[in-house]
Formats: sequence, C-alpha cells, structure tokens
Amino acid sequence: MKFDETRETYGKIATLYYMGELSQDEIAQIFNISRFKVSRVLKRCKELNIIEFRVNNKPHYYKSMEAQVIKGLDIKKCIIVNPGTTALESKTNVGKAGAKYLAERLKDGMLVGLDWGTTLQTMVREFSPEQQYHDSLFVQISGSTASQSVSDSWYMDGHDIVKSLATKAGAQWSLFPVPYIVKDKVLRDMLLEEKTIKSHIDYFKKLDIAFFGLSSCQPEVYIPFYKNYLSAKECNLLRKQERFGEVFSCLLDERGNAIDSILKDRVMTIEPELLKAVPETVALAAGKDKVKSIVAAARGGYFTTMITTEVVALSVLELLEREQEK
Repeated sequence: MKFDETRETYGKIATLYYMGELSQDEIAQIFNISRFKVSRVLKRCKELNIIEFRVNNKPHYYKSMEAQVIKGLDIKKCIIVNPGTTALESKTNVGKAGAKYLAERLKDGMLVGLDWGTTLQTMVREFSPEQQYHDSLFVQISGSTASQSVSDSWYMDGHDIVKSLATKAGAQWSLFPVPYIVKDKVLRDMLLEEKTIKSHIDYFKKLDIAFFGLSSCQPEVYIPFYKNYLSAKECNLLRKQERFGEVFSCLLDERGNAIDSILKDRVMTIEPELLKAVPETVALAAGKDKVKSIVAAARGGYFTTMITTEVVALSVLELLEREQEK
C-alpha cells in the first residue's frame, strides 16, 4: 500500500514517536515503510511546524556555557543563541544576534570588514541602527561569488551585503571588485597590483572590526561551492586533502596552522595575518559542520568573538573534552 504523504499522516507518526514513545522501527512496521523514511518524516514535521520544541533554559545557563567556551577556545567573547528547530532558523537566530552586536559596537569613524554568506544575509535584514554613522566605512573583505549559479531570489553577494548594511547605517562603503577565486597565482598578483584594488586592500590594514562566517569541513558542503571555480580534478584533490578546519578558504590543521593547498595564492580575500591583526574579529557559526573549523580558527587566532547556537557550543565543548581525555 502506498504511503499517504499527508500532514495528517505526518502528525500520527509524530504523535506515536514523541507521545506514544514508540521506536522508529515500530512505527516503520505499522506504516509499512523503512526506518529511514520515518526519520525523514520526523524531520519534515519540524520543518512544517507539526511539532515544536521549546527548551526553557535560564539566562544564567547560557552565560555559564559562554564562559566555558571562552575559556576552552581562549577567546574574548562568546554569544550563544537558541538553535531553533531547523538549520534556517539557526542561521536566522545567529544573524539576528550578529546584527544586534554590530549595532551595539558600531561607532562613527569605524572601519567595518564584512564577508559574505547566508548568515550575514540575515544580518542585513535584521540590522537596525538607532542613529546614522556618516564617517564610518563598510569594507568588503572577500571577492565576489556572483559568477556561480544562484537560483534563489533572496541571494545576496558580498557587495550587496556591504552596500545594504552601509546604507542602513548611513555610512560609506568600499567594494572588492574581483572574483572570489582566480585561475592561478599570476592572475591574482596582477589583480592585486591594480590601482583601485590596491587602494581597497589598504583598508584591510585599518579595520576596527570584521564579521565573517566559518567554512564547513564536510566535502558534501564545500565541494558544490568550489566546483564553480575549480576543475573536477582540482575538486577531487581538495576533497582528499586532510584538514581540521577552514577559514576564508585557508585550510587549517588541528592547531590552527595554515596548510598548503591548491587554493593558496588563488583566493581573493583578506590575508590571514591581516585578519588576525584586526582588533575585533567576529565569527558567525550556525551549523554543527563548522565545529572543527571553530576550534582550529580559534587556536590560530583568527577570531576574538564568536556568535553561535547552543547546539554548536555544546558540540565545541564536547570536542574539547574528548581531546583532553586522549
């Protein structure tokens, strides 16, 4: 009998699992479907708001966890937010916290560096400063990704993020008019010598604060992005290369040291050493696939402040604890 893909059926499965305390195997037998299918239905129930979870954590609970993360990663500040029930909700919550933090930290005359990414897009929507900062400058610190195929109408490239946030703040902006990845070092060096690009890069040395996302170390996440810039052979080499973390496409080992890769000298972003010299660097991380990158980037000194979810923070602490037990 064909499985009835309706909201009512989904509700029955959710009720049996969460309230009836039946196992996924037992539910699979009742509906004559696979255990894997049951798992997928339960996931869809969260996305469709058929089921909702609420963990009533007290404010001091997050404060205590933030203190543990600060100590474990040896950073200056950590802001933990509710993870929500979906990946999109997690990114939204982190982006909201990022927008709030930018509004709190922003002062007239500041130079603000901005990366691109879906979490930073949420920052744009949520950013609502109480005053205008006409003498501030918002600076794009990674090249453009507009060359890749993008079907989502809500997509914002790095220059869109910079211009939108600057406009809301009544500030000025400076764009980085180059691709995120170029074909080789020769082309990269030539571009960096262009007068307008050179003038823009000079701002990297004067930044007061920078906001950026951390990369995943899971091939199924990063390869679809890199295939827009690299050949199939290069993507395969990148897939096989061992790394513990990644920040601005700079591969990192377990201690946060940079690793040579085919991406070196081809990525048009702020240089790692310049990033580490910025007085405050704010890393936004909403997914568990970023945990190793968080640990490696913190050890390498790439960020001083982290905004993340409770789930990611717990996963970071768990990883640090496992390392201590070895």
